[in-house]
Amino acid sequence: MQASTTKATPLQLFLDHPEGDRLTFPTGSLVYRQGEPVQAVYVIQRGLVELSIGPRNRIRYGLGELFFYRDLVETSELHSCDARALTPLSLIRLNRASFLTLIHKHPTLVLDLLGRQHARLREQRIDASHFY
Repeated sequence: MQASTTKATPLQLFLDHPEGDRLTFPTGSLVYRQGEPVQAVYVIQRGLVELSIGPRNRIRYGLGELFFYRDLVETSELHSCDARALTPLSLIRLNRASFLTLIHKHPTLVLDLLGRQHARLREQRIDASHFY
């Protein structure tokens, strides 16, 4: 029998990680607030989330997207924006240590996440559908 060569998606890796917390939020609830300490990374399993810094600086994320990457790469230890559920929302949350463990076990995960963000930015330049 031949081994499967199907590559796991970033969402599947988050779902399969034993230390991932599964969270649900009703529409309109806050996932985190601007200025709160950064303690985890989040990937969307179902629904839409909006990150906002005021009424004119908003962006939304959907299924399988890691929506909090900007706070990972900046030097601040505080969230740079509010995250609010636009629809009923299901998330997988990993604390930083668990996220680093996941990357250590699956180093290509970082390339997959970067590739998704690059594709997202390219789509936004062509069609500003994620901005409103």
